[in-house]
Amino acid sequence: MSKTALLTEEISLTGTKGIYTWFCKSVLTLYLSVIGLLKQAKEKYTNAEYMVFIHALWIVNHMSLKLEGICSISSSVHDNCFCKARQAIKDCICSHCYAHSQQSRQTGLKEHNILNGIILRNVLIPVRFFKFLVIIFPYLRIESFGDTANVTQAINYIRIIKAFPGKRCAIWSKNIAIWEKAFALEGKPKNTTYVHSSSFLNKPDNIDLSRYWFVDHIFTVYNKKYAAEHNIVINCGGKKCIECIKAKKNCYFRNNNLYINELLK
Repeated sequence: MSKTALLTEEISLTGTKGIYTWFCKSVLTLYLSVIGLLKQAKEKYTNAEYMVFIHALWIVNHMSLKLEGICSISSSVHDNCFCKARQAIKDCICSHCYAHSQQSRQTGLKEHNILNGIILRNVLIPVRFFKFLVIIFPYLRIESFGDTANVTQAINYIRIIKAFPGKRCAIWSKNIAIWEKAFALEGKPKNTTYVHSSSFLNKPDNIDLSRYWFVDHIFTVYNKKYAAEHNIVINCGGKKCIECIKAKKNCYFRNNNLYINELLK
């Protein structure tokens, strides 16, 4: 089977029609171009090649629902080995992953996020090139549909944040060891917070804050019964993130709310 056929099979493009079929095939061609560049194993790319990578990255400018008024950049859970491993663990919150089911339904979103991951995991891009990303809102979320897979991806996210020092940014991740290495190498920008996402339902991860100094919040999901029986204060969900942002509460700002708790959707 050809590389194109394998890749087509991998990202499940069956069932698409008309202009969307054309769009998907165009994205496939871009995938192959990117992979071809990566296989050159360069340590440094030309300015033109960096710009190809930048224009291929997909920023979501959220116009409605919970993330209204916020931009986000993500990879996909579908090609992330950490995500796949956690999905198979009993009681792991990843077994309830809304991003997996959403991207399974919205093939275009899935493709864009897979492409984001291919680029960000494999190519270290200088800060100056990230300035060409179109981020229209003053708030940026790192990972709303996936998670960081390696240190290179984490460093690229830090560099995106550095490219926009006037924006408030928040990072979500379960892979704290990756971020420990990335922050040690690249530093933590002043305009960002790090939100550690707990791995299990009804159980906040026990984080050593003396070691993981960069953690600002610990995000945990609870089911209704457990939250009611254990008097868990639910301080996330039921409203748009922008409402908390305006009040400088919770995720996007450093404050006294270490624990961010949400009910299972």
